[in-house]
Amino acid sequence: MIKVSGLSSVKYYDALLSLFLGLFIIQFAFRQFLQPIIPFTPAPANVLTAMGLIGTFSVAALSVTIPFLIYETKIPLRLLYLVVVTTALWGGVALSYLYPTYYITWPWITLSLLLWGLTILSIIMAVLSLRPIELILLSPAVLLQLTSLLGYIMNLLTEYYLIPAMGLTTQLVYPTVLLTVIGALTLTALALMGLKTGVKAMTGYVLSGLTAVSLSLPLYQLTVGNVFMQHIIDMVFAMGFGILTPPTSVPLMSIILGLYVFSTLVLIVNGATNNRRYLYLAALAVTYVSTALTPHSLSIYFASVASSSLAVSYLGKAN
Repeated sequence: MIKVSGLSSVKYYDALLSLFLGLFIIQFAFRQFLQPIIPFTPAPANVLTAMGLIGTFSVAALSVTIPFLIYETKIPLRLLYLVVVTTALWGGVALSYLYPTYYITWPWITLSLLLWGLTILSIIMAVLSLRPIELILLSPAVLLQLTSLLGYIMNLLTEYYLIPAMGLTTQLVYPTVLLTVIGALTLTALALMGLKTGVKAMTGYVLSGLTAVSLSLPLYQLTVGNVFMQHIIDMVFAMGFGILTPPTSVPLMSIILGLYVFSTLVLIVNGATNNRRYLYLAALAVTYVSTALTPHSLSIYFASVASSSLAVSYLGKAN
């Protein structure tokens, strides 16, 4: 639970968390999603280059923000998290110049496993800090993240120990899609629970709805009844989001995408106009869902999940 000496400390921590959330959303949009599909995007080269640079620099900024956020998170094992996360984020950058194949060495694999374990511990701490209704509505996102972390170990066993463990990962594809669909509905319910009247809040809700519709409606109209575009967008979803579904489900997934965008933005608006707790839940949901659908091949994903989880744990149930 947050115990501070003054309001300025609370505002400082909230500002750090807001910066973290903003940078994570930017890196997701311009790097995690956009970069895999850039070769297939019919846009001018200078525009695509600029968007790629935005994504890259947002990851760098995120790597600077996360250690500060963890440092200000007064929880047990804070020093261990700070050392491991900072080493994983910046040690790889340094080693890439000195020893390009560092990521297949045993010291680095050991560090990655330690970060993996600390990430799971942070999720447990966050779950214990959620209120009952929050836990129920966020459980699909939590299960998605835990499934992804299990997949990471399966990939590691297959790649480094030649143990044929990929069968389990393959079997989890459709349960993962089901959790993604359910998670969109429950996250929307969580966001709607915190609605508040007022000019600022209502303006934020309207803008959230318009943003979600502007992203999902064109995709829906483009793919509904159009088998060819369903296959094209299905490949875009697979490369950009990591969502593996039949092409015929693309119109439905367009709606699900809109719900995630809407609920996330509404949670942020609620955090700004109603209760700061919703901002913490937004960070938790965004990091859990977005990183769960991609292989955890980058330390930034582990670090982001751990940071948002520790923030919720730091907040506690009472705030």
